[in-house]
Amino acid sequence: MAVTGNLKTMLPGDLLQWLSLGQKTGTLVVRSGAVEKKIFFQRGRVISSASNNPREYLGQFLVSHGFLTEAELAKGMEVQLQSGILLGKILVMIDAISEGDLLRLMRQKAEEEIYDIFLWEEGEFHFVDDELPKMEMVPLKVDVTGIIMEGMRRFDEWQRIRELVSNEMLIPVLDQQPDLDDDEEIDNLQRAIIRAIDGKRTIADLEVECRASEFVVSSTVHMLIRQKTAHLIDPTAQKAAAVESDTAQATVQFAEGMEEDEEIASLLARAQQALKTKDFEKAQRFLRAAQNLDPNHARVRTSIKGAETVIANELRSAGVADSKVPRLSKPFEDLATMNFSPNEGFLLSRINGAWDIGSLMKISPIRETDALMIFYKLWQDGVIALD
Repeated sequence: MAVTGNLKTMLPGDLLQWLSLGQKTGTLVVRSGAVEKKIFFQRGRVISSASNNPREYLGQFLVSHGFLTEAELAKGMEVQLQSGILLGKILVMIDAISEGDLLRLMRQKAEEEIYDIFLWEEGEFHFVDDELPKMEMVPLKVDVTGIIMEGMRRFDEWQRIRELVSNEMLIPVLDQQPDLDDDEEIDNLQRAIIRAIDGKRTIADLEVECRASEFVVSSTVHMLIRQKTAHLIDPTAQKAAAVESDTAQATVQFAEGMEEDEEIASLLARAQQALKTKDFEKAQRFLRAAQNLDPNHARVRTSIKGAETVIANELRSAGVADSKVPRLSKPFEDLATMNFSPNEGFLLSRINGAWDIGSLMKISPIRETDALMIFYKLWQDGVIALD
């Protein structure tokens, strides 16, 4: 029997506690916008989790915590594609990571995925009794009570963080270099975040570069500010407003008083029309606007999924094939004067003349369709060539 609900009426802590006390076995699916997470229960205990957010994939998590290089991840994923063996097992087999470290980090990854749900402003869930994946899983046996306590603590901390680090467009600047080697209270991911602070990267840039959540990056920056070793600068209020309006601008054309369902239907129709004319950026803007109106609308989710498939197929047919090797067409001094998004900057910085598009997408914490669109745009703008 499936149980459904909304995270506004049943908070994540209450939901997890109900499943734990009821000794439930099955799959909890939690969804907010384009992000979907699955939490697998066995007799009231969390045994594993999964997410469709590339930043939360196992390989990305291991790279972000310093246990894997991008080259090792690319090699492991290539072997996985050929053999069908679980990535974790492959990484142990090639001595990229010990079995003990792998199990510990898999448990930590599952916990981090769940903690993130406590910070969602809205979302929907459904639980299906006695439904678990048929694929092989490593049972993690995560303590639900501990998850709930830490999730609630993070929610409270998030309110305090937001008082200083109010949005992702702020740029942290180091006033002095912290002693990272001798500080045992700083973990590998926090060290990577601090090292990536260069006075140019925004919070959003750091999230992509370090494959970290907004909470982890913002909390690290918040710690530095409290220690008076860093401060924040706002590049321009207009830039932050532009990012917000980018996903909402499609809605301003509608007549005042239009019902939400009518707006969504109109936005989806316009997105479909844009797909037909191969204006993929416009199609994505309309889809994001529809998603902003109702992140969990079933028709919106279906349209986004269908659009991503269409866009990916069209871009590959247009020449952005996985086997193509990108190379920079402009000198570094010219690139330094250009404005790139965090995702564009990440992919550009990994272009080495050896890795093809497929390999770059394997090591990237960016959704496949978004990565393909970036390569296509950079190709069309003459920033890269494809060999």
